[in-house]
Amino acid sequence: MPDKNTPSLPFESGDANEQKLWAALAGLPRTEPSTRLRQGFYDQLEHAGAEHWSGRLRKWLGLGSNSGWLTAAACVLLGFGTAQLLGEPRAPESDRLAALEQSVATLNRELVLDRLRADAPGTRLQGVYQASGFAQDDAEIVQALLQRATQDRAASVRSAAIDALGPQLGSAAVGNELMDLLEHTDSPIVQLALVDLVLRNGNRQQLALLVKLADEQRLHPDLATHVQNSIRSDAI
Repeated sequence: MPDKNTPSLPFESGDANEQKLWAALAGLPRTEPSTRLRQGFYDQLEHAGAEHWSGRLRKWLGLGSNSGWLTAAACVLLGFGTAQLLGEPRAPESDRLAALEQSVATLNRELVLDRLRADAPGTRLQGVYQASGFAQDDAEIVQALLQRATQDRAASVRSAAIDALGPQLGSAAVGNELMDLLEHTDSPIVQLALVDLVLRNGNRQQLALLVKLADEQRLHPDLATHVQNSIRSDAI
């Protein structure tokens, strides 16, 4: 009686056809993979956990964050604007370039305003730093910065917004709000930003109020001393 060849099946089965199939597969020659195939396998294994270039592009554009929709919309609008400009060969090159620069500036401004109104303090802080370049000529940006300076929940954001509004301290709308904030805030960080702002950019009336607050000990003791020493040294 011939020896019975019992194949190593992946599972037990009572089906004769399945047993015959697996027995036939077990009898196939087992050749070693080629060097090229082996190298390709290891290359795929090595890069299996690496981030794809499309994922890195989405992160660079900000499409993974809450404000990603605005970035996408900005790209679409910029694309339409560029296509429209390129489709007008009769327009002078300088006019087309000026129109493109204006479109970019407008989109950048909207991104800054969006960051100033964001939920995350870090995003608002980033918006404050970016908004400082717009504050001189843009009333809406100034108002957004003033709101961050007087109402933001994070003292670091308020301090940065106060510093960004420095050149606007001479205007009544900004100066009155910031001096009122100086009289009522209890935050040493906010007081420090306001004191530094008034010492650098304040007019005579604002400096007089600052000295009064220092003399009445309504500022942090270290800040009151700093104000008195600074005013005294300037007077000498």
